[in-house]
Amino acid sequence: MIQHHVRVVALAAAVLLLSACAPCARCLSSAKDKTKDTKYPNWNYVETKIDDPFWWAELVGVKQAHANGVTGAGTTVAIVGTGVLRPHEDLPNIAAGEATCGKPPTSLDETNGHGTQLAGIALGRADKSAHATFGVAPDATLIPVKVDCGAVTAEALTKGIDAAIARTPDVILIAIGGYPAEPPGIHESILERVIRNPKILFVVASAWDGTNYVFPKWTQETNALLVAAMTFDAVEGDPKRLDKSKEIAYSSRRGDIWAPGRSVGTADVLPRGGRVHDQFLMHGTSPAAAIVAGCAALVKSKSPSGTGGAEIKEKLKKAAEEKPDIGPPPNIRLNCAQAVP
Repeated sequence: MIQHHVRVVALAAAVLLLSACAPCARCLSSAKDKTKDTKYPNWNYVETKIDDPFWWAELVGVKQAHANGVTGAGTTVAIVGTGVLRPHEDLPNIAAGEATCGKPPTSLDETNGHGTQLAGIALGRADKSAHATFGVAPDATLIPVKVDCGAVTAEALTKGIDAAIARTPDVILIAIGGYPAEPPGIHESILERVIRNPKILFVVASAWDGTNYVFPKWTQETNALLVAAMTFDAVEGDPKRLDKSKEIAYSSRRGDIWAPGRSVGTADVLPRGGRVHDQFLMHGTSPAAAIVAGCAALVKSKSPSGTGGAEIKEKLKKAAEEKPDIGPPPNIRLNCAQAVP
């Protein structure tokens, strides 16, 4: 029987502009964010409980896509983050990657867990052989790029994005949450790289609310997709029960599309005994973005040759379901099955 664990570890780094759940896999801080717009409430972490770690897979059409034979075969997803644990029983398709942090750069292997958890959601096993995952694109190939060795520097991040681009992936997932404050110009550097690579879809875990922290220009490019996190609200008058007809924002982070961002079951790096590892319940925009990245791989796998990032983004947005109460426009929630042509 799968064990479920949620752990909280506090990390601090002076280089971070904005603290979000994305840079720390074991934090729940974004669940406590409060938006000033009372029309769109955020989830209150002391209320409802989700027992099924894969509740999201049916909601966004992942199970239906798999039933239709769409599993991401032939596609590649680069994850720019903390690296990945190799080997891992739930991550069967890991290609060579690169580490750009550390002096000298360290190995790709990680102990933080964040990169492995992202990979488990986007590309983990999804059949009976899976121990802790229900990967969105289980037949896609992972390219791990390690830019975080405790804190993300501008040099490590830009070199890491370059390393990912050099491997010509279909999707690059960036879910680091906080961005370096020094030297200035990091967002302009990323913008140039996004514009220069229209064949790639850059999927980004939002660390911005669009008001107090404005969206960087690069996240608004036609081949970049900024992801916000959602969950279910409580039944009115009964805060311990879920109302699956009421989808609300998980935190104040906003984006172009919403995806599940609470209690998302995935692979962990801590051993459970023998040759398997624990399951981790991930929260925030990071797991939401991993779901979208996996779905983007599904779309790419069923699209004509030459389909670029902007086309994949447009298909995902057109197929998404309108959810007027989830947040300010664009208030659309991912639907993988509808996005697969």
